[in-house]
Amino acid sequence: MKTRMFLAAAAVTLCATAGPASAFPDKNITFIIPFSPGGGFDVYVRLVSPYVEKYLPKKVSVVPKNMPGAGGRKGLTAGYRAKPDGHTLTIANVPGVAIPPILGQDVSYDLGKMSWIARLSVDHYLLGVAGKSKVDSVDALKTLSSSQVIKMPSTGAGSTAHAMSKIFIGVVGFKGEVVSGYQGTKEMTIAVIRGDVPASTLPVNSTRKYIQSGDIKPLMTTEETSSLPGVKSAKELGLDDLDGLAIQRLVGAAPGVPHAVRQILSDAFTKAMADPKLVAAANKAKRPFAPLGGAEAKRVLDKQLAVYLKFKDDLAK
Repeated sequence: MKTRMFLAAAAVTLCATAGPASAFPDKNITFIIPFSPGGGFDVYVRLVSPYVEKYLPKKVSVVPKNMPGAGGRKGLTAGYRAKPDGHTLTIANVPGVAIPPILGQDVSYDLGKMSWIARLSVDHYLLGVAGKSKVDSVDALKTLSSSQVIKMPSTGAGSTAHAMSKIFIGVVGFKGEVVSGYQGTKEMTIAVIRGDVPASTLPVNSTRKYIQSGDIKPLMTTEETSSLPGVKSAKELGLDDLDGLAIQRLVGAAPGVPHAVRQILSDAFTKAMADPKLVAAANKAKRPFAPLGGAEAKRVLDKQLAVYLKFKDDLAK
């Protein structure tokens, strides 16, 4: 009798555990893009969505939905507040959505509680000067800062560019000042090339063409292993807080999505990003993937959040 009761209880538990996974997905999946059509986040979501469909256990559509506003926070909040059943996903711009709550701004999400599914891409940073600059190393820049303040361009307080400049100044240890008012990475890059400012933090991928033309000279990169010939990584220079610091495009869902459902989604994204046809399409669009599963994406996020928190006081200035 006891054996029958035990087996019955075990069966109920097994059904309860398998339930969400066996039924998922039972309708189309909405994939929120917290930015307007045409940008990098939009391109990545629209590239990967048909291939995620291909590797889900049931035939449903993954439907991209643009929801711009508040620097990506509007769309992230919508995903955060969605029903935790895995049928609503969002792509998060880290550090874009990470900096505001660290600075005490009122947000309606908690990155630590989100159900992380995957990482789509990563764009590391570099510290660069004009190609014609006499500065040719991080040490040379530090020496220069003993005689002048190193001004670095920013799109404004609270922005990713502003935060990265503050963190680089703090970690590298030179006398620097962040100058706001630039309208994006392109203007910041041009300011360095013209000599308006002596240095800047810039995303590696979008700066490659300026490096190849000789207009920008990179002094270091936050890549784990530098992809730039002759340029050392932060880790090689002993700047561990900068190691791996990057723009991360992470896929997440509301808190509380069942583990089995998260695993199904994570597996589908992982298989999609390894699909040769998608890899070819992504390379053609110059939007390469840097795949990570949900658990790995969460570890990357936690590592970056720790750095932002360490430099919280600098970011607030």
